[in-house]
Amino acid sequence: MTVRSRQDAARINRYPGFGALLLVWTLFGSAAYARHLLFIERPSGNGWFEFAAWLMSFYPWVLLSPLIFSMEQRFPLRRSHAWKHFAWLSLASLPLTWLACKFALVMTIALHLVFRQPHATPAPWWTILHCEFLLQQALFWLTVGGACALRNLIEHQEIERRAAQTALEKLQLEHSLREAELETMRMRLNPHFLFNCLQNISTLARRDPDTASRMLARLGDLLRSAIGKGTEAESTLAAEIELTRAYAAIEQMRFQDQLSVLFDIELGLEQSMLPTFLLQPLVENAIKHGLRDERRKGVICIRAIRQQNQLMLIVSDNGAGFPQEKLADLEMGIGLGSVSGRLTRMYPERHSLSMQRSQEGYTEVRVVIPLRWQEDLAQEALHELIPAADSR
Repeated sequence: MTVRSRQDAARINRYPGFGALLLVWTLFGSAAYARHLLFIERPSGNGWFEFAAWLMSFYPWVLLSPLIFSMEQRFPLRRSHAWKHFAWLSLASLPLTWLACKFALVMTIALHLVFRQPHATPAPWWTILHCEFLLQQALFWLTVGGACALRNLIEHQEIERRAAQTALEKLQLEHSLREAELETMRMRLNPHFLFNCLQNISTLARRDPDTASRMLARLGDLLRSAIGKGTEAESTLAAEIELTRAYAAIEQMRFQDQLSVLFDIELGLEQSMLPTFLLQPLVENAIKHGLRDERRKGVICIRAIRQQNQLMLIVSDNGAGFPQEKLADLEMGIGLGSVSGRLTRMYPERHSLSMQRSQEGYTEVRVVIPLRWQEDLAQEALHELIPAADSR
């Protein structure tokens, strides 16, 4: 927990101090005195003196309330052990009630001396009046009820604060995991592909310098696009298409006329959001399996379609198909299993990843995710922050 969160906890989870207790008991005593005036014809003597003397019966609890708060915390009136704790509090109420009566007596005598009013002291001094005892007993249990309500309120605030702290830590952890995952993908932009590409450039440098130069330029575009994406978990479809085009251009130069890559993007979807580095591994996988048979020309088709409130991405190839049946068992640069894991974390129960054969005989990998835009991400971030701020 940070220093700021500890300070917030200290500010929220606390019982009222001396000033607040003095104000509360003054208001409560004033309300009781106002009710008392309704049942008498007129105040006797000095009205202000009588009002102050009335408050002396309530002010002992300004000093005793913190003790009762502590006792109610030690013996909380919950369902479990309720009667046992009630018995302990009832036993403690007797000496505290007697003490409150004596505090009230001392303050009343001091008030009489200040206003030079006659006063009488009960004899013997340790005795108390029956009506005064009942009043102080009622005030004791009123304080216990207030302590119980305050404790429940503080516990509820603490639960909300911990939930907000946990949610914030979870968001920070998820963000860190996404950053680490994207950083790993940048580091693993298929080193095997990168080494092969550099080797091909080296081979073509003597035989076909123009192709080697164009291939090197495309490789620079690809790496610049990949590194420049930062650590955002999602990017626009247009940015993903740009990265994929750069990658496909390099592969087309490597395979020369043996590879064709087609893009079919529905108009208006360019600014839709999808996970960063989602298309490139799917295309890489399609090229790897689609060109296993070097005797036939490989065709890779990348499509993006709107389906109501969903975005469907289809990467298909005309290869012979996958040798395994389970997606997680396929070996590739980043892997369909890794892509599936990312989709599950980012869109739990709101996505699908499937592989099938099309009517034309193509092998298709279909990804369906919620259709979202840049402004949707900003609204979601705002909604995540507001509950945490409210509970804090």
